[in-house]
Amino acid sequence: MKTTSRRQFISGGAMAGLAGAAAGAGVFSTGCGHGRSAGAATGSFRHLLEEIARENLKITEVEATPLTYQPRDGVFIEEAGPIVTVSRGLTVLRVFTDQGIVGIGPGPDFGAAGAPDFSRLVGKNPFDVELMFALPGIDIACWDIIGKVKGLPLYKLLATDHTPNPNVHVYGSAGVNWTFYDKKDGKPYGVEALMEEALKLKEMGFDTYKWRPGTDWEEAGMTAEKLGNTVCRKLREAVGPNFKLALEKKAYDQWTIEQALQIAPIINELNYHWFEQPMGDQGPAEFDDYLKLKAAMPKVMLFGGEQFRGRAQARPFIQQKIYDAVQLDTGWVGITESWYIARLAEFNGVRMTPHNWFNELTTIANAHFTAGVPNGYMCEYFMYPNTPWRDVLFREPLTPKNGYLTLSEKPGLGVELADLAELKRQFPYDPAARGAIPNPRFPKAMDRARAREEHNRVKYGGPPR
Repeated sequence: MKTTSRRQFISGGAMAGLAGAAAGAGVFSTGCGHGRSAGAATGSFRHLLEEIARENLKITEVEATPLTYQPRDGVFIEEAGPIVTVSRGLTVLRVFTDQGIVGIGPGPDFGAAGAPDFSRLVGKNPFDVELMFALPGIDIACWDIIGKVKGLPLYKLLATDHTPNPNVHVYGSAGVNWTFYDKKDGKPYGVEALMEEALKLKEMGFDTYKWRPGTDWEEAGMTAEKLGNTVCRKLREAVGPNFKLALEKKAYDQWTIEQALQIAPIINELNYHWFEQPMGDQGPAEFDDYLKLKAAMPKVMLFGGEQFRGRAQARPFIQQKIYDAVQLDTGWVGITESWYIARLAEFNGVRMTPHNWFNELTTIANAHFTAGVPNGYMCEYFMYPNTPWRDVLFREPLTPKNGYLTLSEKPGLGVELADLAELKRQFPYDPAARGAIPNPRFPKAMDRARAREEHNRVKYGGPPR
């Protein structure tokens, strides 16, 4: 295949002099086919694909394969406070090229309207991924192609100025399907359920457990202070002092700043590792409250950013160091934009810990991203039960060992899809699948949760809905 340098393609001959000047200034190799100027310590960095020669290939087709998982009647995938999840859909995206190389990526459940028209991508070169502004899953698939063409795993392509770490630290993310009440199924409930789950994950080799605050609080008579002094405290006693614990926002709900400030000193005393975006990613108007929260829990980090969709939204949080780690998701943002956000975060001393809650395709993309950026800290590994999406999509399922996912040297994402025809047979697409619905046990809980979210949104500058 004929190759063209990235600099030649983007800027033509006008950039040739600058390229020579950069070379004269001193460029060192990273061993991954990239170069980086000697000014790296100042925060300047080269274009993401600048040192990757552009190969001559074209996209010929984009294929979207939707799948739906619906458990048997009466079984919920999640029972999380105000909602229950009765189905979970996803779309497997495949990008075909004229060289026979195929890239894969995750797509959402597009619903009854179906997948969008991808015809504008036909004829485009996957190496021009930064110019496409494609859906995140298409962006990921193009990177899979680039890695396969170059014979390099994706994490090495992303490591433009440092040695990447293919051993990705993952944490057990669960604590969703527990309740304050007895579901009459013979299983533990309340804090006993959380303790059982945390100890199981610890036995599996995880060193970190993140959980959510359970059933609708109004129905359970729960308060933030009570949650801290009963559930948080007993959970810490069960797992011991050295096992990391993290507390997320209320499941499909939000905390108020008043609630967050009540529990903050308690989880600080208990040495929790982080508290996750209790009031959501509302924007600069909430920064004063988040800074008050951080002052109230100096030993506990504040994580957030799963709602970020681009640099403009992430920048103020990063520059003012509101979050100690940014939790964007490449399945929602794409590899390209995520990389630039990570470099902005690194320059400001902020870590990256991707949100990862849906399926193996997002897991492998988020793992490569975490391995490939210099400030990759941890990656979420979803452990909620009642779903097949953690281990059916690849011929060799992803399996953490002792709290780490070790990425291979295979090119691109380094994984092979399972048989799509068989997946379609097992999980036929249902455009009428209901997804998440209000919890039938507490019919008013969803209204209360929405009212709390609306309160935060309006308080921090959003217009009323």
